[in-house]
Amino acid sequence: MQEARPWLLIGLVVCIALAYGGYRLRNHLKIQWELERRSAIIVRPKVGDGDTSEFGYIYSMRRDTPVHDDELNLVWFVVVPTTNVHYSCSYEAGFPDFKTGDSVRLIHTKSDEDADEGYIIGLHDNEQGKVTEVWNFDLDTSAVNDD
Repeated sequence: MQEARPWLLIGLVVCIALAYGGYRLRNHLKIQWELERRSAIIVRPKVGDGDTSEFGYIYSMRRDTPVHDDELNLVWFVVVPTTNVHYSCSYEAGFPDFKTGDSVRLIHTKSDEDADEGYIIGLHDNEQGKVTEVWNFDLDTSAVNDD
């Protein structure tokens, strides 16, 4: 009976590892399918009277997903050099492949709310004319920076 215990323990560890690997694979595939679905959406910017259009560039980005999460977390950080205002732009739909250093046009509604609906439009190279719908957040006037 003593000889069977190591094999039982090894079998249990293998089962747990396979279950965890399957969970991670399912989350990864779900994120990829969601990205494909969202990127297939054709985004046409709707510019209203209260909207603002500014030129800037992507100075950083975050594309990560925590182990326990099964949602895409794609965020671009855009700076507008003329005003030195920094924005956090969370991906909603459209073109998902902007990268650090890309010049963009940011269209957003200036309001008293924390986050605004908006668009990022590529200006150069392969990204020229590509449009992404985003939720943008002004990092310079946020309550987070008041601490």
